[in-house]
Amino acid sequence: MMRAPRIVLAPDSYKGSASALEIAHALGEGLQIVLPEARLTLSPMADGGEGTLDCIAASAPGRWEQVTIDAIHGVPIDARWYRTEDGRAIIESAEVLGLPLIEASTDAPPLQGRGSAALGALVSAVLDTGVHQLCIGLGGSACNDAGLGLLLALGAVGKDANNAPVAPTMEGLLALNTLDLSGLDPRLSKTTIQVLCDVDNPLLGERGASRVYGPQKGLTDADIDAVESAFQRMAELGNAQESARANGSGAAGGLGFALALIGGQLLPGANTLMDMTGLRDALSSADLVITGEGRSDEQTLSGKLPLAIAGAAHPTPTALLSGDIAPTAAADLQSHFAGCFTLVERAGSVDAALAEPLHWVREAATHIGESIDTLIAAGQR
Repeated sequence: MMRAPRIVLAPDSYKGSASALEIAHALGEGLQIVLPEARLTLSPMADGGEGTLDCIAASAPGRWEQVTIDAIHGVPIDARWYRTEDGRAIIESAEVLGLPLIEASTDAPPLQGRGSAALGALVSAVLDTGVHQLCIGLGGSACNDAGLGLLLALGAVGKDANNAPVAPTMEGLLALNTLDLSGLDPRLSKTTIQVLCDVDNPLLGERGASRVYGPQKGLTDADIDAVESAFQRMAELGNAQESARANGSGAAGGLGFALALIGGQLLPGANTLMDMTGLRDALSSADLVITGEGRSDEQTLSGKLPLAIAGAAHPTPTALLSGDIAPTAAADLQSHFAGCFTLVERAGSVDAALAEPLHWVREAATHIGESIDTLIAAGQR
């Protein structure tokens, strides 16, 4: 390459290992070893899941706020949210519902005993501050209750076949017989709600929340059938069958569905954040884009951040650097990227990669820099 290459670094976080900002800095450090003249643009990104707050706060003037909420693991936390100067409240569901909260807890409830009530409590607390515009990022949740907990926390009433109130959990969802939405917080009808969905899966069907993401949350085949039936029942009770088929309604264990039910506009998280942060403009002038995530698999092909960035950057070539890539998704991913790289292939094992993720990001970035001409040529084919 004759002139100094322009490279945009737009990774997602490597969940549980490093933030998107840390990954972007490590990428830059590795690239500068072999491409000291390169012009680097660091754009740590998110798709609605973990890191969404940091992504928006880095590009939109405003201030951090926090409120104490009983999170999904049953422990009070100081949950963050971000108030932009133009009056929007940015909320990240993973802040109070994220899987890392469960993983870090020694006595967290099992999946059946978890729900989305903490997000409803956070929304209510934010509304208490007088905000009328919400932007809620969905992704990385540890629940699978179709947003029942959220609805109950916001004033809905759900009862079982014995006319007893149901719990705001997946267990409560399985027992749900009636759902009354008439008592929902009246402030919701005067509030604009944008919902940033990290995936485009619907609530129901073969690509639905339970069938695609249930197994990784611990659901067996029998559980999935029962939960799918409960999801269907909830859609019928809410007279919202169309919402249950909408892209993104299956995000975060079905939270997209519940938020659509109360008037939320479901948006593709990655693409919307690219517009909100100005990343799309940076992509148009780049010679190479590097993105990535902790693990790339079939879910990446359902609208996750790396695929969205590759699509937005086209015809500029995009390289994918992830912690690992599922063999079952490798061929499909290679068709979308100029090159696919992993930390595991550099480190030699998953454990080694997890032990020093930023070190291996730097190592992999150096390799990518050495291959820049090949990557750019591949993207032009």
